[in-house]
Amino acid sequence: MQQERSSKKRIQVAYRPLGELIRGVFFLLFGLFAFFAEKLGLGNFRLSPTVMNIFGTILVLYGLFRIYRGVKQLFFDKGTEH
Repeated sequence: MQQERSSKKRIQVAYRPLGELIRGVFFLLFGLFAFFAEKLGLGNFRLSPTVMNIFGTILVLYGLFRIYRGVKQLFFDKGTEH
């Protein structure tokens, strides 16, 4: 019984960094979309280009932070449990 719990916890811990990576990639892509959508003709927004660039910068930075955390947890924090 306890062995089942520990294996389930290991599986849960292994999926958390992957979720961080996936969320990071999505935020990064949304940020890049905010930067380049109007320039490439993919969308027309009511917001000014300055606001879209600020929003895109925030999304890209947050996406990079999520990717960093995911990579750190996946590859470098093997000995510690969260």
